[in-house]
Amino acid sequence: MKKLQDWNILFDEFLIKNKDKSFEWGKWDCCLFSDAGIKAMTGESLIPKTLRWKDEKTALEAITSYGKNLKGAIKKAADLKKLEKIKPNFMQKGDLVVYKQESYLCGLCDGYKIITPSDNGLMSNQQQNIVDVWRVPNG
Repeated sequence: MKKLQDWNILFDEFLIKNKDKSFEWGKWDCCLFSDAGIKAMTGESLIPKTLRWKDEKTALEAITSYGKNLKGAIKKAADLKKLEKIKPNFMQKGDLVVYKQESYLCGLCDGYKIITPSDNGLMSNQQQNIVDVWRVPNG
């Protein structure tokens, strides 16, 4: 998996297009948002086609079966697609971020903050509890 030549523009267009889209399990949750953003930058999905869910319960089952928890599932998918693990203080625009609140969550860095879906559209999060950061290599 590699970023397309114009990934920067494609990523910005992706955020603008989806800024008002509300969180919905199995349709637009933190994993599907992050996957869609990566697909906008690369043309490829990070989430395997066989991994699907429709609500919080089935999302947790899918994550557990694939990687024990969200952190493990993202690490497994990132390793399979050869993403580069980055130290959190070197996080840049387009990077995939795993952070912890009550549980593990994920989002994408816009260059300044972590962006993730909420009930009111996309929100930014200046989360201090960043656990892992993954970067898609340039093409």
